[in-house]
Formats: sequence, structure tokens, C-alpha cells
Amino acid sequence: MPEKEIIISIGWLLAGLAAGSVHVAALWINVQFLMRPGKRPVALVMLLGRFLLLGAVLFVAAWNGTAAFLWATCGVLVARPLVLRLMKDRVGPEVAMGEEGHLR
Repeated sequence: MPEKEIIISIGWLLAGLAAGSVHVAALWINVQFLMRPGKRPVALVMLLGRFLLLGAVLFVAAWNGTAAFLWATCGVLVARPLVLRLMKDRVGPEVAMGEEGHLR
């Protein structure tokens, strides 16, 4: 691959990582709003915004070609476990996986 194509591929990978990170990280805030009855309209708007942002990034990537779409999609897929691992460390051990009850 020529150097220009490598740089463009890395750019799409980073764009996918950024969009996927925002999408997954905003999920925590979204769930907090869904748990409060007065904040549910905000949660629905935020949910729609999360999906529109992710969809827009992937649409622009697909518009630029198959390789760009695949690199951006790989970025989104890699972002999810990374963000979840960081969020698990941030939340702390008091919230166990699969535990039912109120969220903070």
C-alpha cells in the first residue's frame, strides 16, 4: 500500500474509534437518564443522537469506499471493549456485572 492509503486507512480507523467510543460512553449517561422519569425525553433525544452520530460517520465512510467503511467499522468494534473496560474501572467494584438494582 502506498503511504497515502495507509494514512487514510489509519484516519478512518481513528474516526471509527472516536465515534464508537462516544457511542458506548454516552450509553452510561443515557441509562442514568432513562432511570429517572423526568429525564426520559432527554434520554430518548440522546439515544437518537448517539445513533445518528454513529450512522453519519459510517455513512460518510461508506460513501468514500469499501475500505474506508471497513476501517471505520473495525474502529467501532474495537472501541466497545476498550470503553467498557475503562468504564468498569471508573465505576468501581461496588457495581457487579449482572447485579440488579438502582444505578448510581
